[in-house]
Amino acid sequence: MAATTQVEISEHDYRKLISKALTRSVDMSMEMSMESMEIITMAVDKHAATKNYEAAAQLIKTTMDKKFGAAWHCVIGEGFGFEITYQAKNMVYVYYGSIGILAYKC
Repeated sequence: MAATTQVEISEHDYRKLISKALTRSVDMSMEMSMESMEIITMAVDKHAATKNYEAAAQLIKTTMDKKFGAAWHCVIGEGFGFEITYQAKNMVYVYYGSIGILAYKC
């Protein structure tokens, strides 16, 4: 029988592995919401190390345009407020760590 080895990881890496987006407000179907969360998580994880929020927002916008149709907008930042008009059932606002992400369709 093969012996298993235990890999040690730092607390920072562990938190990154178990981190997930905290939903603040969602106005969309459950299926669309889950797909949007996957897109947001992928984009933020890809660009978080460099804090390139503009590239992450562009990736989220283009991916959602392709998947759910045109006219999506995405705002990412560490501190912002908003009041928007959006198409019904097409808005998600989440926090991923200290970053707020708002995606909506006009």
